[in-house]
Amino acid sequence: METTEGDFTITLDTGNWPITANNFAYLTEEGFFDGLGFHRIVPEFVIQGGDPTGSGTGGPGYSVVETPPRDTKYPIGTVAMAKTAAEAPGTSGSQFFIVTG
Repeated sequence: METTEGDFTITLDTGNWPITANNFAYLTEEGFFDGLGFHRIVPEFVIQGGDPTGSGTGGPGYSVVETPPRDTKYPIGTVAMAKTAAEAPGTSGSQFFIVTG
């Protein structure tokens, strides 16, 4: 991923999250994320992006279902899918977050 603050590589966990990983790869290959910024930045916690509206409510027009266990831990550096307020638990579209602290 290329950002104004530097570039980084995202490794997709296709073994544990095949649907989510495939969706993220598809959106990336289609250029969905190109030019999008991060709409939520909480220092020492997370940065969140992937919303084409920039408001935290947008997505690709569909959701995928792949529910993580309730006790899932996200260490620093983890990239995971986020849901909008309108999406049901265990679903996501294009929004993702990166754990920073």
